[in-house]
Amino acid sequence: MAVSLWKNYVHQPERDLWHDYEWGNVHWYCCGSPLEARVLLDTVMQAVSPRSARELRKIVSRSDAVWNLPSPPYDADGR
Repeated sequence: MAVSLWKNYVHQPERDLWHDYEWGNVHWYCCGSPLEARVLLDTVMQAVSPRSARELRKIVSRSDAVWNLPSPPYDADGR
């Protein structure tokens, strides 16, 4: 569940991510916060065996890479 929450969250359009950051997301109250899910994944990676941690880290790092992508440049007209 935590992996899918994080994966789905990082693939949302950037404006949705900013809205969630500024105002929160009421959907999170029933279905879980993807930011809390990511923290949980860190805890799990520390608690499981080294082999399992490597496997989970490999999966999570794909979504982390999307999360850390730079923003695309604005168009010439400022949009």
